[in-house]
Amino acid sequence: MSDALPAWLLPMVFGLMGACIGSFLNVVIYRTPLGISVNDPARSFCPECGEPIPWYLNIPVLSWLVLRGKSACCGTSISFRYCLVELLTALLFAAMGWKYADASAGAAVLLCVWSAMAIVIIFIDAEHLVVFRTQTLIGAAAGVGACSLYPFLLPDNDVMTWTDAFTAAVLGGAAGYAAIRLVIELGKLLFGTWKQHFDAPAPWNLKEPESEQEELQLIIDGQPHDWSMLFHRASDKAVISGGSVTIDGKALPPGAVTLRQDRIELENGDVFQLEDLKSVEGSLTDIHAQREAMGSGDAWILMMAGCVGGWQGAVFCLFIGSLLGIVQAVISRMGFGRNLPFGPALLSAAFIWLLGGDRWWLAYIRFISGE
Repeated sequence: MSDALPAWLLPMVFGLMGACIGSFLNVVIYRTPLGISVNDPARSFCPECGEPIPWYLNIPVLSWLVLRGKSACCGTSISFRYCLVELLTALLFAAMGWKYADASAGAAVLLCVWSAMAIVIIFIDAEHLVVFRTQTLIGAAAGVGACSLYPFLLPDNDVMTWTDAFTAAVLGGAAGYAAIRLVIELGKLLFGTWKQHFDAPAPWNLKEPESEQEELQLIIDGQPHDWSMLFHRASDKAVISGGSVTIDGKALPPGAVTLRQDRIELENGDVFQLEDLKSVEGSLTDIHAQREAMGSGDAWILMMAGCVGGWQGAVFCLFIGSLLGIVQAVISRMGFGRNLPFGPALLSAAFIWLLGGDRWWLAYIRFISGE
């Protein structure tokens, strides 16, 4: 950075840009899980009454504070999440500008793109337990691009060419994806089956996806379970018993119901292909199923982290992310058998890596190697 410019100028510019971009990220976070286009309608609208929001009431952070968290058109409370996303985006953009713009403004910009995708993924995963692959791929591309053009972002980069850095970033993404896939498969072997019993019959139903990015869900007593978590392999099955089943509005004879990846099997031998059904619901007292240790979306998230930190960054994010996940589970008091979004913990670890955690890692490697 030129000595003629004050040290705070670039971080402030990045921070102001982050606040404005954070306002758009709120649109993405709200609309994407609902299957609403982020471009149509072009103007932000009140989530309660649908009234368009004028620009002067849509100033990042300030509007939420001035309006005291309420909609100006109908007085409905507006979630603090909107203010938090804008503030967090501003702070992270400012941090990227402060740490990286002095060495390369281009690297800082690409890392801001990566950060924007990470923020979107964090809040969607935390609220909906859904990870959209397209967003992770955009983040991965930004990470690979940043590392390829600016190899100093990677550990042990002293003699790296851009091709070496490109290869290291891609391999880091592959290592991150493979690590989570391995955890998923080992989790099935180690944790075996999932069993749950209800003293009184509890309702269950299948919920159709609302967009192409979502998937079928099994809802048990109000708790959603992603289809891919229960039926990752064709041999996986879930047996429901102690209740009833109604398919396409027709009540069927009582008996055990077996759910499989692509079909439903009844105790009397009847088989129904899922693609041919409009609605499935019933009640149960027991369910016995195999289950994923974590969702497959987490593999794409760690791939995105590996693309910006190489394989060492992926290992760091998996370890620190696991610790953060434990803290998250304790604070939220989430029990066994409940879905816990792991994506926010993994990406929080990635932010730690980008903002200084890489130095901790290198210091640790030197320590254990005796250097």
